[in-house]
Amino acid sequence: MSIAREDIVAVIRKANVVSDPDKLRDDITLDDQGIDSLGIFNVILLLQEKYGLEIPDEDMDPLVSISAIVNYLNKRLA
Repeated sequence: MSIAREDIVAVIRKANVVSDPDKLRDDITLDDQGIDSLGIFNVILLLQEKYGLEIPDEDMDPLVSISAIVNYLNKRLA
């Protein structure tokens, strides 16, 4: 299973944490794009649910951008 940008944007859309998820850039932190820490936490919870995995607390800090989330999930699900 390979995770793509569109998969992460769909989860962000479901979390309803930003007005237009399609305008999010991959290489800029989600915080800098208007998603606060609670919103990011909600996205992480939805990702865990969707992909049936637990993301340890120590792995969450680097998950700050769409690119970082895609790379992390692809490594974990490989």
